[in-house]
Amino acid sequence: MATTYRTLPQSKIFEFTVSGKVTSEDFDALSAPLDAFVKEHDKIKLLEIIESFHGFDPSLLWQGIKYDVKILPHITHCAVVSDMGWISPLTKAAGAFMATKLRTFDLSELDTARDWLAQA
Repeated sequence: MATTYRTLPQSKIFEFTVSGKVTSEDFDALSAPLDAFVKEHDKIKLLEIIESFHGFDPSLLWQGIKYDVKILPHITHCAVVSDMGWISPLTKAAGAFMATKLRTFDLSELDTARDWLAQA
């Protein structure tokens, strides 16, 4: 999978892109800089761009759950951007159990998602 990320320290936004199957190397490549960003800013905003998703390495399931429990209290707002039809309902269902303000956007609305987070 190709994973990329960028940080916008002034607005406390951590932005990352998912494309393909998530491997443990991908997880490590994103979690380490995300941890550092949280350590620096405490409360952050997250922008997740899902270009394509072909599953994840099954060994990541428990690791991912533990990581989410640790990181979620630090995320005040989360925008999930994808054209994959099943992502939005799944994200909204998960959001019902989180204190994080969560919105979904189509890929064509990426700039709108960035604006929403910047103004939050």
